[in-house]
Amino acid sequence: MSVPKIILSSLWILIAFFFSCTKEIPTVEVKGLFTLLPSEITGIKFENRLANETKFNVFKYRNYYNGGGVAIGDVNNDGLPDIYLTANHLPNRLFINKGNFQFRDITQEAGVSGQHKWSTGVAIVDINGDQLLDIYVCNSGNLEGDNKANELFINQGANYNNIPVFKEEAAAYGLNNTGFSTHAAFFDYDRDGDLDLYLLNNAFRPLSTFDLSRNLRNERDPYGGDCLYRNDDGLFTDVSVDAGIYGSVIGFGLGLTVSDINNDGWLDIYVANDFFERDYLYMNNQDGTFVENLEGILQHTSLSSMGSDIADINNDGFMDIFTTDMLPEDDIRLKTTFTFETFTFN
Repeated sequence: MSVPKIILSSLWILIAFFFSCTKEIPTVEVKGLFTLLPSEITGIKFENRLANETKFNVFKYRNYYNGGGVAIGDVNNDGLPDIYLTANHLPNRLFINKGNFQFRDITQEAGVSGQHKWSTGVAIVDINGDQLLDIYVCNSGNLEGDNKANELFINQGANYNNIPVFKEEAAAYGLNNTGFSTHAAFFDYDRDGDLDLYLLNNAFRPLSTFDLSRNLRNERDPYGGDCLYRNDDGLFTDVSVDAGIYGSVIGFGLGLTVSDINNDGWLDIYVANDFFERDYLYMNNQDGTFVENLEGILQHTSLSSMGSDIADINNDGFMDIFTTDMLPEDDIRLKTTFTFETFTFN
């Protein structure tokens, strides 16, 4: 028998052997890591429902369907995290944690329902250093009327029913901003021991009104624009211009993350912008100012960003940046993937 015939015969024997040894692998039921608990068990009954309106809708406010926000913190110092939820047309809600994944709505008792404004982002933070967590609510919505001022609920401590009671004091702290706010991040950017604030405001102007032949990044938004507030002994001062922060009319901010990007011990800021404006990466100069250097640090950036987060994903000691986007700034992905819409309009 020739060598090729021997090899061929051996190959058929091996194939027959492997097929004869196969057997059906039993199906193993894999249980999920999480269990969805219904509101009947948790007590968290909340829906951010939007009413059908003719005077105020998505045609007048492009962020109409962007939703509200959620913040988690122990507002009554019992060791259990509580939940604050914001709504657009409906009152905001504070749910106190009773343990065992059960919560109780204490919104009215605590005095934190808000003024039924168009609430968006929310932050739970001890703004005055009294060891009690406070609640800062971002408001936006209709351009007309005085209904956009952000709210700051200062924790007054527990009442006789052991329910935390709050008092709205945004104006007293200088934080009643009316610039169509989306998010707020409290952090000590100047390392003086108190919390400062970066406020992310989303430009209201319709996209069709912009002159795209000009770079409007340095043109400040008369209705708002992003703001950096320095905490001066409990009164917050807008230092945006002096600190090098854009307050642009094309600042379509939807995501805000604070982290030490370059491991120098000073906190930096990443802003995710929607539509045609690129994101911002503010590097801390360690002197109360920032330099925006996104293009000098990142080789590839998202475009029409929806949000962002920063973490050391690969555990190498360096912070990584994650953004959710619509399209990258360049056309590589668009031209190398099948991402075109396949539907047609009747």
